[in-house]
Amino acid sequence: MQHNLMADIGIAIVGAAVVAFPAHLLKIPLLLAYLGAGVILGPHLGLGLIKSSESISTLSEIGLVLLMFILGLEIDLKKLLQSGKAVIINGVVQFVVCVIFGLFFSWYFGVDQNIGRYGRMYLAVACSLSSTLIVVKILSDRMTLGTLPSRITLGILVLQDIWAIAFLAVQPSLSELSAMALLYSIAKVGILVSISWVFAKFILPKIFHKAGKQPELMLVVAMSWCFMFCGLANYFKLSLEMGALVAGISIASFPYHIDVAAKLSSLRDFFITLFFVALGLQIPIPNKNVIVVCSFIIVFVLVSRLLTVFPVLRLMRYGNRASLLPAINLSQVSEFSLVLTALGVTYGHVTVDIVSAFIIAMGITSLLSSFIIPYGHEIYKFINPFLEKLKIKDHVGKDGEENNAKIQSEKIVLLGFFREASSLLGEIVRRHSKEALKELMVVDFNPEAHHKLREMGITCKYGDIANIDTLRHLQLDKAQILICTIGDQSLKGSDNLKLLHQLKKLAPQAKIIVTAETIHSAIEMYKQGAEYVFIPRLISSNYLADVLERVQTGNAGNLKAEALDHLSKLNEVIP
Repeated sequence: MQHNLMADIGIAIVGAAVVAFPAHLLKIPLLLAYLGAGVILGPHLGLGLIKSSESISTLSEIGLVLLMFILGLEIDLKKLLQSGKAVIINGVVQFVVCVIFGLFFSWYFGVDQNIGRYGRMYLAVACSLSSTLIVVKILSDRMTLGTLPSRITLGILVLQDIWAIAFLAVQPSLSELSAMALLYSIAKVGILVSISWVFAKFILPKIFHKAGKQPELMLVVAMSWCFMFCGLANYFKLSLEMGALVAGISIASFPYHIDVAAKLSSLRDFFITLFFVALGLQIPIPNKNVIVVCSFIIVFVLVSRLLTVFPVLRLMRYGNRASLLPAINLSQVSEFSLVLTALGVTYGHVTVDIVSAFIIAMGITSLLSSFIIPYGHEIYKFINPFLEKLKIKDHVGKDGEENNAKIQSEKIVLLGFFREASSLLGEIVRRHSKEALKELMVVDFNPEAHHKLREMGITCKYGDIANIDTLRHLQLDKAQILICTIGDQSLKGSDNLKLLHQLKKLAPQAKIIVTAETIHSAIEMYKQGAEYVFIPRLISSNYLADVLERVQTGNAGNLKAEALDHLSKLNEVIP
């Protein structure tokens, strides 16, 4: 038995590596590669090198527990409550409406047959969840996590995780679910959460503070806290995954949570590899029922996100772009869906067909996401003209008014508004006065920034500065200075050199300041007529060199105090 276990683990890891390497080169999510490795190694569709998933299923459950624990570490409830009404309202509406749609349409089209007694419920809940791992990976690779659509997307994903936690709480007693049983399940979760809160409030801070002085001890303490709550959840007849999530959430606000998550990541990745390989081993030859259910899942996920996310953000005046991109970002099946349905099989709630359907659907929707999320802006530009024809105007004007006025008295136009522009605006106010803001105008498609800027009395125009039609519409020839502090990577479909050429034609009398990332491109922009080329790394390195000299020569003085005092006085639009 021991030999078979070690052999199966070795085969699983080697197979996962062999499949994952080309998947990485093709930019295919690794989770799909691990599932594919399981299929190839398995007895149903593959080579039969591993006869049964039972040999590695116990070890793979450890990976699931660690995944839930780390997921809990990333759910900071304080930050969630501060994320704004766009996230809260969309997080509630998206899940609730998707579940209602899922229950109705699965019944209407009859896809809930032959997948178990609770097939409709599992379909509805699991189809309402999107993949945190895949979305974060794609957005982080493109370095767009800080943008408004990405922040809304991540907030909705966190709320989806909380909804999934709620389902995990009632899942074990689903077969005996009644009003009393539901209250009993909620009470047990309440007790579990209360215990975690008491420990996190009064006991754990002291323990973690002591353990923090020894990195190895910190890791052991964190894991013991995780598995202690898994045992407590099991005692209350809740799932181990529920206990791991609660354990993670309870210490998510601790300053040590990032370090703990980072150290556990490698261990988690090893066991998660086994988990997804084990899932792949279980995939049988797809029958007609699996194909029908899988097709329903794919279509439902893609359509439901557009129907639940886009309209709500539009009604909140976030414009077409900031409303459409989160819907595109969320258009895939979650790894949490596999967890819930796999647990449903162990509880006897659903058949293995639904797990197979979700695995295949996750693979297809994840592949689609890996292609459509990076091209979200291009999809928006393609769809937006049709939305405009349907009278769905692309503006974020206050109280719904059109936001198409031309430049009149503004002398300085900020093209694009992100952190550099926000800091520049703060410096303008500090060096001059708020009166100077009357000569300023901002062109950008961030609705949140628009609202804050209007409160400061700054004129705002909604538009994509990378679009030549937007620039023409603004009649920039009346502006005296045009400034773009946005890097090339954020100028979708354009760059600062192209923008400079367009601005020289549209505003030949204006002085133009653009941004460059390389010395070569900066020199070329100067040759093409730029008044000044902003290179962020050169300016920051120049300032940092002065700081370094002060520290080396012992003239730092109150450098730290001065910096903290300066930062505390800043009140930027985008902090």
